[in-house]
Amino acid sequence: MTTQLNSIETLTSRNYKKWKQDVEIVLGLMDLDFALTEQKPTEPANTSTADENAKYEKWMKANKLSLMIMKISIYDHIKGAIEDNGNAKDFLSVIGQKFLESDKAEIGSLIDSLSAIKHDLVGSVRCHIMKLVNIATKLNNLGVTITDDSLVHQSLRSLPEQFNQVKITYNAQKDKWVVDELITVCV
Repeated sequence: MTTQLNSIETLTSRNYKKWKQDVEIVLGLMDLDFALTEQKPTEPANTSTADENAKYEKWMKANKLSLMIMKISIYDHIKGAIEDNGNAKDFLSVIGQKFLESDKAEIGSLIDSLSAIKHDLVGSVRCHIMKLVNIATKLNNLGVTITDDSLVHQSLRSLPEQFNQVKITYNAQKDKWVVDELITVCV
């Protein structure tokens, strides 16, 4: 369990998406995500069935532990700005509202990265092109279509002059490559 908790990156002002993903994975692995997916059951009465009592107890425990796990992975100055009503699902939602990003700003940042990134010969060409694919995938998910053809062209543009022969070969061919073919040729 400690290893799972250590895998949650502490929430800072810049890593909300990663933090949320880490929290959701850990809570899921610990079977505590029940408190995030289900509404709080009504408090059992004297006439409640054993199943109703068990469901309530399971939710209460999952909620309490989920809140504790989230709070321990947030810097104090951020934690102090988050309203806590004792409900893990609401707590996560309030945190999300504090870290809303404009899709337009994110799109602009990703487009800047896609057009500015150059291979520096430090890492492998495969890793470099996979970074470009990752950026293009994020843009596609935000509604900005980056075709495989334009990604191949951008990838070629981002390669240093040591890859000029690959660029010349591509431009001289009638056929277009897909990204996987480009990776194979470059590697």
